[in-house]
Amino acid sequence: MDKKLIFKLQSNVLLAFSLTFALPLIYAVTVMRNLDVAAFFCIILVLVLTTERLFKDLGKKSKRRLPLLESAVSALLTYPIIAIFGAIPFCYSGWLPPIDAILETISDLTSAGLSLLPKNAPYILKLWQSVLMWFGSLIFLVMLVTVMPEVSGYFGMELSLHGGQNFSPILGQMLLIAQKIIKIYMALTLLSFLLFKLAGLGGWDSLLMAMRCISTGGGNFFPARNVYVEYAAAFTMLLACGNLLFYHRLISTIPPQLPNQQENFLRRGITYLKQLRKNILIGVKKFFSNSEVKTICVIILISVLFISFSTYRSGLITDGNLAFRYAFFHVVSFMSTTGINLSSMEQSSDFDRFLVFLMAIFGGCIGSVTGGIKIVRLLVLLKITAAELTKTMHPRMLTVIRVNKMTVPPKIIGRILAFFFLSCLTLFICSAVLSFMGAKFSEAVAMSVACLTNVGALPGICGASNFLALPAVGKIFCAMILILGRLEMFALLIAVAGLTTRRNFKEW
Repeated sequence: MDKKLIFKLQSNVLLAFSLTFALPLIYAVTVMRNLDVAAFFCIILVLVLTTERLFKDLGKKSKRRLPLLESAVSALLTYPIIAIFGAIPFCYSGWLPPIDAILETISDLTSAGLSLLPKNAPYILKLWQSVLMWFGSLIFLVMLVTVMPEVSGYFGMELSLHGGQNFSPILGQMLLIAQKIIKIYMALTLLSFLLFKLAGLGGWDSLLMAMRCISTGGGNFFPARNVYVEYAAAFTMLLACGNLLFYHRLISTIPPQLPNQQENFLRRGITYLKQLRKNILIGVKKFFSNSEVKTICVIILISVLFISFSTYRSGLITDGNLAFRYAFFHVVSFMSTTGINLSSMEQSSDFDRFLVFLMAIFGGCIGSVTGGIKIVRLLVLLKITAAELTKTMHPRMLTVIRVNKMTVPPKIIGRILAFFFLSCLTLFICSAVLSFMGAKFSEAVAMSVACLTNVGALPGICGASNFLALPAVGKIFCAMILILGRLEMFALLIAVAGLTTRRNFKEW
């Protein structure tokens, strides 16, 4: 195993993490006008940069290619290393004990949003919580297009891109594709910030909500309850459900070529606008023809109609418009695995809560920051089932599984089946361990699903107690499940297999 390469990758992660300290420093100086708080974050920043420098020195003369074992180990180490520094503000301020602070930080970095931090905590800690959520999802996206293709074969990510995306273990080519997804992520964050500003929130509240919603971190922070803020949050969470690489491909095809310079200015402008309008219409058509997008829209529409009717009929909400808002917001919130719960979903009927529970398990598109199984995998599993039924009735018939008019290779089918089996097996094991640690059966299952799908609010809607009731060992175990669920299990299996067999790195 090339340890120098792992140190180099962790050095790059810590260097990027050091940039996140800008927001709490700005808030401490400009809003709080508290130099002590600013100095405190500066001390943590110095520790981060010192560790980054140490890792950089240890990673000198590393290779430019990223083998499989190094990819898996690097992915597993990223969140715990950042969590060590990210937990310091929660712990040192006295609002959370050390173990709770570590669990809170890892839940933020994995966009689970367990919300162990009390609601009356200082605003700067909520800002730091939001920063960790935003940065954690950004790191996940970068790993998704750089490290994870080596680790898991991206489980069919190319099926949602109309022609695929070339992933490479070469670090230079990894950087190019990472730049694309970072630009899209930052652009969506800016768009979300503007939406919340238009909805009437202040600058800092808009920034916190934008970071929490676009990262699908969620949590218990929601500064204002009105129709505009709710719809701004719902729209942002819908954007977070989408495949960011697919967004990039669509946006890159919209700007038309410049018209002939020999024509006059007015004619050139008219020609350019016509072509721009045509490209936009083509892009919209491609977007809604995507199988994942169509499936998400159908699931959301049906779920909203069912929950709206159920809520209105039960008398929980007597206003039809308010019932629709209630259903739409919570369906989108849990479909995107953000998990923001505004109106006490635990008071809804069992059917409504079960439907929302399923939304969280499904998740969004495979190139998004959401957790869950992902819609494209669900589509492939359904098509596999239909194909096997067809073969049973017609043994000589050749069946081909297609998604987005693309044939799914047998290798991808095998990986998706393996992923589904591992998800179920991991859920059973985690539930058994949490039950052994004192949690009730329903609580253990809800907590396990919450950690594996990165939706920290699931135990609440199931009537289970929160994670603070667990013993210290249980909290550490939940932190491990959060990382395992975010990295989709194969990283751990590959790392363990590689380290135990002690194979030469060339074989990986």
